[in-house]
Amino acid sequence: MWETRVSVNDAEAIERSLSDGVAFAGVFDRHYSAIHRFLSGRVGPDLADDLSSETFAVAFRRRATYNLLREDARPWLFGIAANLLRDHRRSEERRLRAYSRAGTGLVESEEVGPRLEGPVALALLALSVEERNLILLYAWGELSYEQLAEAFSLPVGTVRSRLFRIRDKLRARLALPEAAVVGGEPL
Repeated sequence: MWETRVSVNDAEAIERSLSDGVAFAGVFDRHYSAIHRFLSGRVGPDLADDLSSETFAVAFRRRATYNLLREDARPWLFGIAANLLRDHRRSEERRLRAYSRAGTGLVESEEVGPRLEGPVALALLALSVEERNLILLYAWGELSYEQLAEAFSLPVGTVRSRLFRIRDKLRARLALPEAAVVGGEPL
């Protein structure tokens, strides 16, 4: 049986998992909580459990196609998770509408992670699914521009310009001053 070592990167773990499936556990252990936190903020903790598990099941099934030149599997995993979210778009939109009626902002819980309420939920609801995925992966998933580009198979410049436009849309929708921030950068 293969043991997880701290010095093994995701690409090495995935490559080893092709002959010993247990090696994939290192990838799971490193990234499950981040994937779950992102999904929980989007669809709630119960569905996030299912979607997180499905994300890793899909990744495990597709591991033979993983680009081993990429040491960090997080963008790949977030891309899979974002694709799974697409299947749940209707329920997400219903949830955002309900949150908009329930409160006034973004609530952070240690157990669940971020959850949208009030005007923020409505502002995100006004975005396309792809725009929501991009801004929330940037803010909650803490992916860099380069990692977002990898997750969505886009050029980095396209990611930068889309995030700029999304921030403008959110700022206008929320009537926020220029100084408002999301993900550590001005909204």
